[in-house]
Amino acid sequence: MNVLGVDGTPHGWAVISSKEGQMRVRQIVRLANIFERPPYPDIVAVDVPIGLLDAYEIGGRECDRKARRDLEQRGSSVFVPPVRAVLSVDSYEEACAVSRASSKHDKALSKQTWGIVPKIKEADDLLRLKPHLRSILREVHPEVCFCELTSKPMEFAKSKSEGRAERRKALAREFGVDAILAQARRERLSVVDTLDALVACWSAMRLAKGEGRSLVPDEKTIWV
Repeated sequence: MNVLGVDGTPHGWAVISSKEGQMRVRQIVRLANIFERPPYPDIVAVDVPIGLLDAYEIGGRECDRKARRDLEQRGSSVFVPPVRAVLSVDSYEEACAVSRASSKHDKALSKQTWGIVPKIKEADDLLRLKPHLRSILREVHPEVCFCELTSKPMEFAKSKSEGRAERRKALAREFGVDAILAQARRERLSVVDTLDALVACWSAMRLAKGEGRSLVPDEKTIWV
């Protein structure tokens, strides 16, 4: 089994792979770097919205709303993805105008969402170019993954030292976390990005076995 967990970083993507029981940590510049040549991984679980709506709906996609319900107090970590047309604009002001035009609620785009639009577009462009990757590249959300791992939402935010300790303890049940974090330091990856990529890798293992779940957008979603 060859699976990857991927999380966005300021300079690219944190990637943690598990291949035949061997763990590897690296940082890549582009998501497409994973798929430069076959054989491709069995599953790549990535923390980025895949599949968008054409018109804004309160709460976003059904999978976003369900994730918030499951996460309870951590639900605010799941924010509303942009509508598809936002991917084609170049400024935050344009993005807000497009978002408002798509919505009867006159809803602008949040700054937080605009900040990850380049990452969303990167995944979207990749699936346009290589649609056969749709069965491999799967959307996950780290907080949903941690909730599945521990059977309950995390108590503390990952920005707090207590939250990072809580997540390390949860992952230590499955991985040699200290060794993985040591690799991550050499790759100049933050602890938070590494832990998120690692729990995504755990979910990728389960998805490859037909267990667990990725975020599955509803029938209104436009994929490419």
